[in-house]
Amino acid sequence: MKQGHTMASSESSFNPNLIPFDDTYILYDSQDPLSFLSAYFSLIPIAVLIFQLSWFITTREFEACIMAAGQVANEIFNNIVKAIVKQPRPMSFGESFQNATMRSGYGMPSAHSQFMGFFCMYTSLRYCLRWKGLTRRKRLLGIMVVTTLATCVCFSRVYLQYHTPGQVLVGFAVGLCTGSTYFLIVGLLRELKVIDWVLTWRIAQWLYVKDSCNLAPITIREEYIQYQQRLEKKRRVY
Repeated sequence: MKQGHTMASSESSFNPNLIPFDDTYILYDSQDPLSFLSAYFSLIPIAVLIFQLSWFITTREFEACIMAAGQVANEIFNNIVKAIVKQPRPMSFGESFQNATMRSGYGMPSAHSQFMGFFCMYTSLRYCLRWKGLTRRKRLLGIMVVTTLATCVCFSRVYLQYHTPGQVLVGFAVGLCTGSTYFLIVGLLRELKVIDWVLTWRIAQWLYVKDSCNLAPITIREEYIQYQQRLEKKRRVY
């Protein structure tokens, strides 16, 4: 009798609305080392967002907010396209997979691939056109790094059977288009002084938000020299 009461209490306390958080909930083959590694590759977009958040918190650079806003807009656009195309994934991951969530459970185009396509294109254009002072070798190295990360993510989505090769290729191509378009829009907003106007907002000033990454860029070497000069000045005082 007591055992039956316990089971009834357990069943009544279960919330049927509970579902896994699919952004970090990844299924992989426990007997396949490459499958295990691919699960980590699929988490790279999360790492990118964490990097952008950390970049803003530590430096208060407005560019971090601009990039993050673009990634969010790109994600919303991906969900809209998926809802229109309604192409299923190559493998079923259960009824709870992205069911009744803000994200679409369809597979075309791949959200991870589109995310990395956006990140790859926007960052590469920044390397080539915005970040002054970089040598040609450093620009090429930066582009190679982001392209390699994007390739790893795209590979993982196919290898883990979350998407077909076609869904991944389309997703990456759409990401490249949205990334380049967003870069042009941001450039236009800069020319129209809209970015400068946003920086005059009270909340931006209260948070010490700046755009030195674009308006007054400084290299790590220059920052280090300034640090040495401040350190030397402090030593002279004491």
